[in-house]
Amino acid sequence: MTNQFHIVSAQRGAISAAQAGLIVALLLAIAGGVVLLTGIWPLEEKPAPAVTTPPPAPPPAPIVAEIEEPTPQPPPPAPAAAPVEEPLPRLEESDDAVRDALGDIPLGTAGQQYLIPGNIIERSTSLIYLMAQGDVPYKLLPVSRPKAAFPFSDDGEQVVTDPAGFERYDALTEWIESLDLESLLSSLEWFIPLFREAWSYYGENPAAFDMAVVMTLDLMIATPEVDLSGARLTRKEAVWIFEDPAIEGLWPIQKQMLRMGPENAKILKAKAAEARGLWLDQLSKST
Repeated sequence: MTNQFHIVSAQRGAISAAQAGLIVALLLAIAGGVVLLTGIWPLEEKPAPAVTTPPPAPPPAPIVAEIEEPTPQPPPPAPAAAPVEEPLPRLEESDDAVRDALGDIPLGTAGQQYLIPGNIIERSTSLIYLMAQGDVPYKLLPVSRPKAAFPFSDDGEQVVTDPAGFERYDALTEWIESLDLESLLSSLEWFIPLFREAWSYYGENPAAFDMAVVMTLDLMIATPEVDLSGARLTRKEAVWIFEDPAIEGLWPIQKQMLRMGPENAKILKAKAAEARGLWLDQLSKST
């Protein structure tokens, strides 16, 4: 009995072991299938990698820009020295300076003779002073006054002017017409203060000289166009005067222009108008 019990117990123990082995085999098979079907494998715990501090990165190399060396430039030119303005000579010592200023301007024989005596500016100022009042300063002009009296004809009933007398002034008119007024006035511009100073010797405002020149030229320009050919004359004391009061009442400088004849008077009036424009233009630039 006892032996049977041990046999049965042994058999039961053997079955249990077989069953256990079968169970293990089944579990392995199931685990393998899971792996084959899902690709999932149990993670293995790996030791955490050691954390190491990376070495500091080397500082970046400095960026060196390629700087082009500037092309050497020549030094700037030194500023031109301002021209030294020659001081204006004293009035009483200005003759040579005036002659030098007009030396290259054709003035003709009459003009050259006018520059020979001294006190050029004073004489010229006196000439303008008298002409601005309508007078004819024969003694100051660079040409001599005609020696022969103005011709006239007397038929016993009336005395009239003779147009032959106009020819006496042709040479004077040609000389005045030949003058280069622009060059002449430009050369004398520097001396205007001296002309004004000489003008003050007459007790006048020095600045009034500028307009005195204009007044003189205006008198010449305003000369009426009258042909004296056959103009009647009448004797007054020792001189002959024009019978027409409109002619006799003109300024002496205007009557003198009429005595030169209509053609000569026309040339002189045009020359006076040119001089007036140049003079005013010169004054506007100097103010």
